[in-house]
Amino acid sequence: MVLSRKEKEEQVIKLLNEGKTTREIAHLAHVSFRDVGSIARKASGDGNPDEDKEELVQNRKLADKSYCAQSFQMFKEGKSLIDVVIELDIDTYQVQTFYSYYLDLTNRKYLIDVYSELKNDFPLFLHLFKRIKKEELNKQDITDLLKSQIKLKEMEKSLAAGNRLLESSN
Repeated sequence: MVLSRKEKEEQVIKLLNEGKTTREIAHLAHVSFRDVGSIARKASGDGNPDEDKEELVQNRKLADKSYCAQSFQMFKEGKSLIDVVIELDIDTYQVQTFYSYYLDLTNRKYLIDVYSELKNDFPLFLHLFKRIKKEELNKQDITDLLKSQIKLKEMEKSLAAGNRLLESSN
């Protein structure tokens, strides 16, 4: 059964009077922590009624959305994964999945993929990146440097082979 806004507010007030914690109330009444706070302030007469009403409307709109949409909004607001897990009271794996989707939709998943691939080499990658920036290298400069390095190694091998040949003939 879906409760009306008024019924939810009454339920929150009842739970507050029973001494329940904000977390317990949010879970039992299926409202956000912010809604619990707003309803508590409204019931006690604290705060600006217009602000509380606007906040309640905004929170209600978000609370009516799926956990995925709610988590996207929270990520957009800069909330951490831990905050999302706590506020929505959902499984960490689900929040990580939502975050992966969020990054993908905001074209940042590539960074996570690169980070995952680098693993223990990340400090080396950062060092290389900083050095490239400091030296103001572009793609072509980097390609030329790598080709030169390969040629240098080939020359070293040839030189070492020539030295061995000279030593064996002496």
